[in-house]
Amino acid sequence: MQLGWVDFSKADREKVLDVMNLLQERGAVDELGIGLIRDAFANYFFPGTSTVQTRAKYFFIVPYILQEAVSGKYGNQVPAILQKIDLEEKDCGVRLYQKCLNDGREPLGTGIIGARVLPKNWVARKPSNIYWNGIRTYHIFEQENMTISDMVRLSVLVRAQSKPEKLGNRRDDAEEGDKDDKDAGRGETVRFFDLPEMKDTDWRSHLDIGLTEKEASFLRSKIEKSVSDKLLAYILKHNIDLSKYERFEMLYADLKDEVPPEMARIMKLACDFNRLVYAARVRYNLILSRGQNKAAVSEWGEISDNIVRYAGVNLEDVLSFLGRPDFKLRRFLLNLQAAFISGDNDRIDEILISREIEIKERSRAKLCHAEDFNPDNWVGGRYLDYRFGDAKRIVTDIYEGEGAAHVSD
Repeated sequence: MQLGWVDFSKADREKVLDVMNLLQERGAVDELGIGLIRDAFANYFFPGTSTVQTRAKYFFIVPYILQEAVSGKYGNQVPAILQKIDLEEKDCGVRLYQKCLNDGREPLGTGIIGARVLPKNWVARKPSNIYWNGIRTYHIFEQENMTISDMVRLSVLVRAQSKPEKLGNRRDDAEEGDKDDKDAGRGETVRFFDLPEMKDTDWRSHLDIGLTEKEASFLRSKIEKSVSDKLLAYILKHNIDLSKYERFEMLYADLKDEVPPEMARIMKLACDFNRLVYAARVRYNLILSRGQNKAAVSEWGEISDNIVRYAGVNLEDVLSFLGRPDFKLRRFLLNLQAAFISGDNDRIDEILISREIEIKERSRAKLCHAEDFNPDNWVGGRYLDYRFGDAKRIVTDIYEGEGAAHVSD
């Protein structure tokens, strides 16, 4: 099937790309429509992160380029500036790619965006698009609720208004009452970015995917201040070594008695909900494989023996945390939980099949066409990650930039 759309602006195009990328992100397969809850928890614990972010360095590469754009270095025509931003992002990608090769490293797996297509080609979803929300969330960009296009337009307007020939009378010999102050407007400035000062303005010449010590300390400070009440900031403030934890639930087990009570409550709620989703995904794969997927059979046996633990989440608290009414999602989760606890497998299967049809329609629901799928393949993931793995990469980059001595046991 081919998918197409008509867009009327760059913002429209970026929204469509965001939706399309959700279908490709790690762990984002959402056959049962629980993404709203997953993302609500993820945004609470790790704001500013994304499943398509790769390395913390882009929290600097992107604003370094954008700061040049708003300074006027790329000219005064908005379309040309936006195109130049794209070209500069690709140029940085090529530099990072080439540095890996020069260092004897394989670029793939390093977190360089576009490593699979560089140096000839470039990506559809740019680093500036991927990191913009985080750059705003951490107040590296200091204006609120502004797109990159809006920022560029405003910068062009500010520069135009700050020119005396635009705002004042250019006749220096005019009478004082007949002319404006030729410096009028020069005070009209907008501070767009808060970035560490660089003595060397040629930052591209020594570009590396790792953070410098100054960048690492700066990013730590911005996160700790901007999202001070979130788990991400807590982790940094207490120098918690995330390499010890493979899953979010393991992190909760270690921190539940250390973090503030409300954070501990929400972490527990997320873990409880995670077990319910895991049970649903195992049963989903059991249905899809017609009972032939060995992993699903084995894991369902474990779940059945401990069903109260897996289905014991307080769904009213979960739905309240979501903060928005979704009556179909509410009905699905409550019915599924009741079916799990009652041990009615036929009812569980009926609910899961109906939910996928409700989300996708019968023609696209996998459970309605199970014969088309390889029973040995697993669909839809197991445990929710809540972007823990993505936050782990960012935190690790900060620690490595500052030095391993900053990490506590």
